Amino acid sequence: LLQLLPIIFFILMSFVSFPEETATSSSQYFSLTHKHPYTNPMETKHRGVVKDIPYFVSDKFMRTTIRDPYKVSQVERLVEKSYDQFLQNECRAQRKHQRQLQQRAASFRGDPRKRASMQADADAFELSRCQEHKDLFMNKGRR
Repeated sequence: LLQLLPIIFFILMSFVSFPEETATSSSQYFSLTHKHPYTNPMETKHRGVVKDIPYFVSDKFMRTTIRDPYKVSQVERLVEKSYDQFLQNECRAQRKHQRQLQQRAASFRGDPRKRASMQADADAFELSRCQEHKDLFMNKGRR
């Protein structure tokens, strides 16, 4: 059994993926927020992706990957996918907050004018991330 231990260890290590070696990990290429080491601002611009999505890349990206238009377009597709997911999550959160405001107004048992005001505020709550998602991604095929 002890003789097989190095072989078993080698087999197990071949299945382990290290973050610095995974080329499919989008986090090694960009961030949607400005944070170290992603300090260089960029915007999507390649054909087939939504234009002008802001993202940040590392200095290493600027020295190496930026010279390869194919790799940059792949990264921009990842940026687009990440931003789409981000907006969907933000939209869900805004809708949830709006529902909470509406429920709070509906269950208010005080002055009817205050209740009407609360309901109007809930109804007027802006779903800005939902609108942004619709503008960018729902009409993408029509551009």
